Amino acid sequence: MPKEPIYVLHHKLKWRTFKKLQDKLVRDDGPTPLHLDRELWKLLKEQKMLFWFDPLVKGDMCLGFKLPNRKIIIISNGKKIVNP
Repeated sequence: MPKEPIYVLHHKLKWRTFKKLQDKLVRDDGPTPLHLDRELWKLLKEQKMLFWFDPLVKGDMCLGFKLPNRKIIIISNGKKIVNP
C-alpha cells in the first residue's frame, strides 16, 4: 500500500499563511521560545531548511534538510501544487 503524500511548504509562503497552518495543524505541547514560529518562517524564506506536514505524523510539523521519498504536494499561499 503506497504511503500518503507529504505537504511541503513553499519558500515563498507568506507569514500569515505559515502562521495559520501552524496554529491549526501543530499541537501545543507546552512552553516554546518566544517568536519561535517567526524564526522558523525566516529559515523557510531563506531556504535554509525544508518544512512539511506528514499525514502519518499527527499534530506536528516536520523539518529537515532532505524530504522523505514520497509523493509531494507543495503548499503555496492558498494553493496546492502537485508534484508526482
